[in-house]
This record gives sequence, C-alpha cells and structure tokens, in this order.
Amino acid sequence: MSPAPLKSSIFGIVAPLISLVTYSVGHGLLSTLVTVRLSAEEVSPQWIGFVSAAYFAGLIAGTFINTKLILGVGHIRAYAAYASILASTSLLFGLAVYPEFWLFLRLIGGFATGGLFVVIESWLMASTSAKVRGQVLGVYMVLLYAAMAGGQMILKWVDIMMLIPFALAALAASLSVIPLSLLKSQLPEIEDHGRLPFKRLFKLTPSGVMASFCGGLLLGVVYGLLPLFFSSVGYDVGDTANMMAVVIVGGMCMQYPLGRISDRYDRRMVIAFLFGLTMVLATAFIWMNAIDNQWMTAVFIFLFGGVMFSIYPISLSHACDELPPEQVINGNQGVLLSYSLGAMIGPMLAPWFMSVRGPMGVFVYFTTVSALIVVYLLWRRTVRSPVPIEAHNTFTATVPTSPLIAEMDPRGDPEIETTMASHDESENADQEVAAPSKDGDEVAERTRED
Repeated sequence: MSPAPLKSSIFGIVAPLISLVTYSVGHGLLSTLVTVRLSAEEVSPQWIGFVSAAYFAGLIAGTFINTKLILGVGHIRAYAAYASILASTSLLFGLAVYPEFWLFLRLIGGFATGGLFVVIESWLMASTSAKVRGQVLGVYMVLLYAAMAGGQMILKWVDIMMLIPFALAALAASLSVIPLSLLKSQLPEIEDHGRLPFKRLFKLTPSGVMASFCGGLLLGVVYGLLPLFFSSVGYDVGDTANMMAVVIVGGMCMQYPLGRISDRYDRRMVIAFLFGLTMVLATAFIWMNAIDNQWMTAVFIFLFGGVMFSIYPISLSHACDELPPEQVINGNQGVLLSYSLGAMIGPMLAPWFMSVRGPMGVFVYFTTVSALIVVYLLWRRTVRSPVPIEAHNTFTATVPTSPLIAEMDPRGDPEIETTMASHDESENADQEVAAPSKDGDEVAERTRED
C-alpha cells in the first residue's frame, strides 16, 4: 500500500478503532444470541451448526469480492453500505424465526462483516507507519476481543425472545459508521498482492496450513455451538453469556504469552502441545463433571479460550517462519483462508458428536480433532527439520478477520527485521551502548570525589 496522508492524524487511528469497538459489541452479542435463540426455539443442533457455518461461508466469499467492491465505491461509502446490511439483517432475525431464513441472514452477515474489517484494517494501514503496525495490531486484537466479550454481557439484561437484543445489535452496527464518516482524508488504493496457489502454500508450510485449519475447526464450534452446549446442560442465558465472555477473555489474555514462548522453541511442538492440552482439558472436563460447578467450569473455559485462540496466531507465525519473505503477505492470506474453511466445516461436524454423546459430545469433538492434528504434527517433525530458533520471526498477536490483516503484519514488510536473531542483536547492541555510559558515570563520580 502506498504512503497515506493520514499518518499525521491521531484521529485517523482512533476513529477506525472506535468503529471497531462499537460494531464488535453488537457482533459479540449477535453471535451468541443467534445460537441461544435457536436453542430456545428447539431447533436441532444440526441446523444450528449449519446457521453458524453460514457466517464463515460469508466471510470466505467476502475475501474474493469485498476488496473490489470497496475500491469501486470508496471506503466510507462501502463501510456505510456494509453497516446498513448488518443492521437490516440483525432486525430481520427478530422478525421471523426460520432456520433456513436465518442461515441466509448469517451468510449475508458474514459477507458484510468481512467488508467492515477490510475497511477498518485498510484505514489503520494508511494511518500508521510500518514500524508501529505490530503494536497497533496488538491493540486491535485486544479491543476486538474485549468488545466481543462485553457484547455477551448485554444478553444478561435482555429477553432473547423479544426484538430488543436484535435491535441493539443493529444499533451498534449503525453507530459504528459515525467515527469513520467524520474522516475527510482519502485512503490509498488497496494493493493486490496476488494469491499464492494453495498447493504451493501447502508444500511450503504444511504444518502451518493444517494447524490453522484445525484451529478453525475448534474455534468455529466455540463461537457457534458452545452457547448451545451451555443451554443444553441447563445454564440460563445470563450464565451462558458469562461463560462466552470468559472464553473470549481467556483468548485475549493468553495469546501473547503463549506466542512469545513459541519464539524460543520449535513452533510445531508448541502447537502440538496446545492441541494436546486441549485434549487433556476436554477429557478432564468430562471426567470431573465440572459442569456442575460454575466456578470450576469458568476456570476450564478460560483455559480453553486461552489455548484455542492462540493456535491460529502461532500457526501463522510458523507459516511466516517457513515462507520466503516476498510471499509472507499472500501466504498469510492463504493461511487465513485455511482457518476460515475449518471454522465453516467445524459447526457442521460437531453436532454429530452431540447426537451420539449428548451435549458433552462437543468436548469429545474437541478431543478428536486435537488428537488427529497432534499425530500429524509429530509425524511432520520426522519428515522436515524445524526452523532454526534464530530464524524465527518474532511473534505478533493477530486475529483471523480479513485478508488485509496480513498487510498490517510487520513480518510481511521486507524493510523490517523481525527475526529472533535481529531481536537478540538489537538487545546486545543496546547493552553495549549502555555499558560505556555506566563507565562514564563512574569516571565522573571519581572526578567529583577527587
């Protein structure tokens, strides 16, 4: 993307972040509301899974279409159009409860949500220099997850059988237009970096692709069917909202520490450990019958969120380690597509486990997916040597939103050194610079004493 005129304007950064938070509160509310309302209407888990999958199908469709639409009409107009679509679909949810109709609405909603993220992320790209985009990306991740967790809390104070919660989600989408509409600056065009053929991507980083895909298999079910699980075991709407907020906060809090740990070890083994930990947590949750104790459940759910939400960004980091520098951006977009495919497929698979094992089948599903990918990652370690630690790119917290998020990732900029070796060299240089200063202070002190 070419240099932007927004870099001198703090509001150029703050405005899209305000829009992000405003919309994400409604987005978090709606994602759980759809599931608990369908559950209250006694819609089958399979249909709830299809409705959840439709959202991610819309996101995938948007990755191929939204950029061209935005370039055709302009960023602000495109954002207003997407927000209007989301406000309209949110209201339509509350007017007629038919699974087939809701599936269509979620499909359209996923498409429009992807468009909103493209506009917000392109604005942040234009408003920041390459050197600070890693920090901005971290703030972006925290604000997104915090707002989505906050949206869950609204469910505690509304009647899900009424139109009001859907109207609140529509209101959030509408209000999110205001901050961006106040910006006067024109954004540069979004550059097309091309697409890395999936076969080529898989050859370059098979573990990164498969781990992100399986991460999507898990998180798609967390967003779409975990509220159904809590409803099915007797939790009321308020308790379900609390647990969904806890799982999101867990992901927000644990992503960066786990990512930094992965900088120091073979990332494939760190990812395998996270999937293995998911297996242990799921098995322990079932065996201990933790669902009877809400505090114990909250601890488990927090850990689940921390582990599962960390899998995609660490998988992406592993892919960045294996990809040539000039292919990091379009490679990252391919990894995101792999995640999105998993997130779409997962909600269609998990209901089968629930039909066999009841509500706890969700955790059997988590265990099964995790076991399969652990075996694959251990096998891959015997086939390909790990990337040297000094060649690791420094972990960057990120979120699976739109293809443009890859352009915000500093690891895709060849002018920025992000490897662990360069990081260590920088630290050593700082220490060397600091040492003479200390000696100079000692000389000055001795002079004063003399």
